[in-house]
Amino acid sequence: MWLRDIISGLWRRWYLVLLFLLVTVAACVFVRQTVPATYRAQGNFVLMPPSSTVGPEGNPFLFLGGMNQALDILSVEMSGPDTAGPILSAHQGVSYVAEPDRSSSGSVIRLAVEGDNPDRVTAALRDVVALVPGVLTSMQDEQNVPEKARIGLMPLVLQDTPIEDTKTRTVSVVAVAGGGVAMSILLAGLIDGRLLARALRRELAGQSVSIPGVRRAHRGIGERPTVNRLKSLWESRDHATAKTRG
Repeated sequence: MWLRDIISGLWRRWYLVLLFLLVTVAACVFVRQTVPATYRAQGNFVLMPPSSTVGPEGNPFLFLGGMNQALDILSVEMSGPDTAGPILSAHQGVSYVAEPDRSSSGSVIRLAVEGDNPDRVTAALRDVVALVPGVLTSMQDEQNVPEKARIGLMPLVLQDTPIEDTKTRTVSVVAVAGGGVAMSILLAGLIDGRLLARALRRELAGQSVSIPGVRRAHRGIGERPTVNRLKSLWESRDHATAKTRG
């Protein structure tokens, strides 16, 4: 019954529902245009073991383990203010993260750059990638590591084209759309209830004069309870008048 009343009310006030839905569509378009898109690009390096560990005829890929400590230190150095500060200042609206890639069994450092402009993201990633060899060399220079014992780098992946991440924008648009539809139903139901209540008060005020004087402001679904109420009041008055005469 309650659901049927809601549907009946929405059907009566279809023009209000349509108006509110149009406002919701406009709000969704506005949010989609104002919420900036996020672009992401990343590059990966793998730490290579020193030549003294591999040997003259060894396979370096068999010695990729055991360099996690160096990987962690390199990640911290790349994320520090001395390294990140100039990059972020040169590329406004861009941020980046340097962290170990734990999904890999090797010692891989992942450099992820994101921002609202694809060109700036690409330029920032190139600058960050160019800093990695120098930072690793400075780390080993400070410890006076011999040349044959130094850890090397090998690039794995470098994205030339950033990928657009639409998740934030999509979530915002869906939230606005869902809220707009819910508010459209609630507002249309509220207005319908107030209009019906106003019509009921007018009809109840006019029923004390005469039934023919009652104007049916609403025809169709929703009118029957009001008319029945008026008939009941009128029959009660006729019954009271007949009892007095008897």
